Amino acid sequence: MYPSVNIEPSLLKGPAFYKLMEKHVISLKQQESNGYPRPNPYNKTRAIINSIEIEKLRSTPTVHLASDERICDRCFTVYKVNSNGLAKYSSAGADACSYHWGRSFRNPGTNISTPFTCCGRDSKSKGCTTAKCHVFNIENLKNDLGFVQTTEKQPLVGGDYGVYALDCEMCYTTEGGELTRVSIVSSDMKIVYETLVKPDNPVLDYNTRFSGISEEDLRYVRTSLKDVQTVLLNLFSSKSILIGHGLGSDLRALRLIHDTVIDTSIVFPHTRGPPYKKGLKKLILDHFQKHIQKDGGHNSAEDAIACIELMIWKVKPFLR
Repeated sequence: MYPSVNIEPSLLKGPAFYKLMEKHVISLKQQESNGYPRPNPYNKTRAIINSIEIEKLRSTPTVHLASDERICDRCFTVYKVNSNGLAKYSSAGADACSYHWGRSFRNPGTNISTPFTCCGRDSKSKGCTTAKCHVFNIENLKNDLGFVQTTEKQPLVGGDYGVYALDCEMCYTTEGGELTRVSIVSSDMKIVYETLVKPDNPVLDYNTRFSGISEEDLRYVRTSLKDVQTVLLNLFSSKSILIGHGLGSDLRALRLIHDTVIDTSIVFPHTRGPPYKKGLKKLILDHFQKHIQKDGGHNSAEDAIACIELMIWKVKPFLR
């Protein structure tokens, strides 16, 4: 039995379990409004992504940028890049990236923001961390190229197409955010596929504080995004249920279009309603009194298993 959900493993697979989970698959409209990649009817290698919703998810003001301008994902400074995608800096160094890696939360009732979780400073204070360079992400999220789509396959048995959870880690490159690790776990919480991934473009920041992945970890990695896509297309049917928290960002990183998804940030809504969403760490603490993502860091396998645990808890009263 698993300590968090206290369910016999034999109940966590098969047609009956698949049908229980199928009831929580989010609609295509929900996918679209949450920035999930959707098929482009005119080109199967491209996707349609709701960029307006992505701007909301990023919680940054809409800014009209020139072709050589970017918004820093950390300090929200608008900066210029050269032809290689690298930030241009003044000799005075006044445009260095100073930011808070923690969060500040605004109370909508009082309009007062809490101190940053990283340093305890006021929400309007100067950043407590300085980075070597600016980095960006939102432009990459709007990139609709290089997508693949899952296809229907024969079910395993009795209409069971499989239930999996996945989570990804990403770094910052000269072309935005790119995949560095993917973890996929089965419904009985066993890792079925996990690999580090070599980004296609030069890395600006490995995002080690949050991803746990360093330059040394990727030094000899040769697995590409296309290699990962090949594995996923063989592993999943279009009717396989994929579970994740804010899964749209993972599918964008994987350049994968898939219809049958469960998003725990939607299944377990924030009490204030959209656009607010509870973090996975808070959901696990509330439901299981268990701590994940310690010190702000993420582990893709741990996060994927956490999503499965939440959904098992959700359907537990109906498991027989």
